[in-house]
Amino acid sequence: MTKEHLTTLEYALLGLIGISPMTGYDIHKLFETTPFGHFSSSPGAIYPALNRLARRSLLDTSMDKRKEARPRRIYSLTKTGEEALAAWLRQPVTRDELIRISGAPILRFNFAKERLSIEEILSYLEGYRRVVAAYIDELLSYDDQLKAPEMYHNRLALDHGIRRYRSELEWITSATTAFIRARRSSRKHKVVR
Repeated sequence: MTKEHLTTLEYALLGLIGISPMTGYDIHKLFETTPFGHFSSSPGAIYPALNRLARRSLLDTSMDKRKEARPRRIYSLTKTGEEALAAWLRQPVTRDELIRISGAPILRFNFAKERLSIEEILSYLEGYRRVVAAYIDELLSYDDQLKAPEMYHNRLALDHGIRRYRSELEWITSATTAFIRARRSSRKHKVVR
């Protein structure tokens, strides 16, 4: 597995290619037409990231000459790429990641489908919940410092952050409930068969 730190964009690429081998153009179009676009739909970011991943032996490339006169490079995960993706999916959410790498915890959650068990996902969500709850408490601790009338704008900005993370906490609770139901349902089906 790679010892070098990967960017969130690079992990997004590993996750997408882990679903199905893709060309750089396929990824570019996906980023342009889906919520993945906030990572970057720029070929100037995508292709260098794909090349870095290939140099690190996380991606394998092959040429598809069937569809066009100009061959297309298809990227697929190597064993090392699979291991790097699996390790990243199992990382617990950290405070630093929560506040500095917006969207990374949800990105990992999104790619966990079919790669992590329900138990692993529930454990991930519980860790995520603890980090968000602790950060909300940390933000609330600043409230007393912002009571002065001249701090009105600051207090409103803080309120925005608190509401954002409370919303995230609400989603985590909802997702956890959905996975607990899925676990119960899968157990019932096993017993019936």
